[in-house]
Amino acid sequence: MKKLSFILLMSVFSLTACFGSDDEEVMTPYDEMLNYISLWENEQYQDMYDDYLTDESRDSFSYEDFGERYENLYDVLDVHDLTLEISGDTEMTEDEIEDLEELEQYSIPLHISFNTLAGEVDYELDVTLEKAVEEIEQDGDVITEEQWRVSWHPELILPNLEAGEDVRYNTLEAKRGEILDRNGNELATQGEVYEVGITPENFNESDLSSLSESLNLTEDYIENKMNQSWVQPEHFVPVRNITLNEEEMVQEATSISGVTTRIIVDRVYPYGELAAHLTGYIAPISKEELEEMEGEGYTSSDRVGKRGLEQLYESELRGQNGVEIYIEKNDGSTYTVTEQEQQDGEDIQLTIDMGMQEKLYDVVDGEAGTATVMDPTSGDVLSILSFPSFDPNQFILGMTNSQYEELMSDESLPTVNRFSSTYSPGSTMKLLTSIVGFETGVLDPDNIREIEGLQWQKDDSWGDYRVTRVSDQHTEIDLDAALKYSDNIYFAMLGLDIGGEQFVDGLETLGFNESLPFTYPMTTSQVSNSGSLGSEGQIADTSFGQGEVLINNTHLASLYAGVANDGVYMEPRLMLDESMEVWFESIISEEDNDMLKQSLRNVVSEGTATDFDISGREMAGKTGTAELKASHDDDDGAQNGIFVSYDQADASILLSLMIENVEDQGGSGYTVELSKEFFESLD
Repeated sequence: MKKLSFILLMSVFSLTACFGSDDEEVMTPYDEMLNYISLWENEQYQDMYDDYLTDESRDSFSYEDFGERYENLYDVLDVHDLTLEISGDTEMTEDEIEDLEELEQYSIPLHISFNTLAGEVDYELDVTLEKAVEEIEQDGDVITEEQWRVSWHPELILPNLEAGEDVRYNTLEAKRGEILDRNGNELATQGEVYEVGITPENFNESDLSSLSESLNLTEDYIENKMNQSWVQPEHFVPVRNITLNEEEMVQEATSISGVTTRIIVDRVYPYGELAAHLTGYIAPISKEELEEMEGEGYTSSDRVGKRGLEQLYESELRGQNGVEIYIEKNDGSTYTVTEQEQQDGEDIQLTIDMGMQEKLYDVVDGEAGTATVMDPTSGDVLSILSFPSFDPNQFILGMTNSQYEELMSDESLPTVNRFSSTYSPGSTMKLLTSIVGFETGVLDPDNIREIEGLQWQKDDSWGDYRVTRVSDQHTEIDLDAALKYSDNIYFAMLGLDIGGEQFVDGLETLGFNESLPFTYPMTTSQVSNSGSLGSEGQIADTSFGQGEVLINNTHLASLYAGVANDGVYMEPRLMLDESMEVWFESIISEEDNDMLKQSLRNVVSEGTATDFDISGREMAGKTGTAELKASHDDDDGAQNGIFVSYDQADASILLSLMIENVEDQGGSGYTVELSKEFFESLD
């Protein structure tokens, strides 16, 4: 129990008065009350009970009703900062002292206040003291001794508390904040669900197998629920929660005798797998989390955010539970002693457009990869996907061990968040190499490089290493041609002209090797494993998006968006209440930026993405195929297809799409097809 602080505004010296003979001292009621308060301060309840309560009080209340109740209630209710003040004038005149001889009772107004887990309790009451006369033998003489004793009642523990009444406290649960998209659509909210349960006395165990099958639960799981220590035959035993749209499952289960449902309110994720990696989910707090969050008001029965925004914004979404301390009165009513109202969690609103997210998910459903849609003019992330995905409602409604193991062992890795990871950019890197070339002054876009054949190496010092391009159809290559036809050799030459140190510096200007300025934590894009480029071969590979260079897909989208936005690179924005911030600008000249934009348009009109040309639009973009090789000689490695695209006639929507394992689907051409489907779905 916490130490009770004590404030007494009256004199700390005992009040004594003399009357009659000079050596006769009389203890006034205030003296006795002061002593009583001092014992109260020091939690000496046994002495208070034995020495300062009237005989009638001790007959009415056992020490258990008195001292133990003080201790228990003060401990459970977290009573602290106790203040006891005798109200009014505490000095007695000589006449008042003489009048005490004729009085049997004396009333002292006492102001009591203290803090509790539910807030402050502050009240005043009159404490009655009664004169007790006791005859004692002293040195052979019988002496009459008088003492003022406290006529105690339970209201001296809590206001309005009477004998036989119970004190309770009730947690007032705060509503968890909602996660909303830019249009107010709910990604995470409180909603109604079915709670399916069994009443044991009405349930036939022969139906256990049927119930197990209908609810997709093991028989052992259901039996364990029914065998909990608190279960009585007439109790409703919750077995599983089910969303309201799963009516067929509910009807099948409730057709079994003894199985019924009721509607409860729980955390729900209306868009399910469409936003699972973004929202995350809540689940019971672990022992380790409870220890880490000690002092923050969590209990072992709480649920906390486990992934995604639910975890990132746990403190904002959670809110603060309230507490009510109340008395169950003898007449059946209740009396609230004090109450701390709950503070509901904050809603958070995203830049995400769930209508767009849904269209994009429909396009990529069945594939593995990640996608980001961004408004280049504001930096708003309109859609962000990791696919395949999972249903976060499963973690709320409950999964069996076998269901959880099945999810975690799925080879398509639906629980892995791909949009927070980094990937090889493939040939989408060539735009970034061009920007660094312009920035360093090394790149002359009109300079024509004579390139013969499919392979090239700088000199014999490279040994067996050669740079290979897709086609040798074109031999005179300038920047526009190199971007249109995605010429690896041209960019390898450019990378070597830039040089390793300048290349790294230029990429760091574009946000490599540092955290992306984005609300959702992303893996940092890297130039290489070491952070530098140590060999000519590594410089060459990096220049066209192979080697060890890795980039986060939202980072890639942001860089392309900067070119689309006339050289103004906006910070990617996820929270609608965040200010729009320029990340960086004027890295290259307006003329050079316009040249890059024209080349991105030419990629679609003449180059590697002609299938993306949509009538009535000015589609632009850059393809990329990232070859996941174990070595340069590996010709059978998996491939990721990347395509970054937008409409130059309306540069408000830019898509960066990465699809895994496209080696048997036409490479990056397959990503181009899916991107086209998405833009056409927006009409």
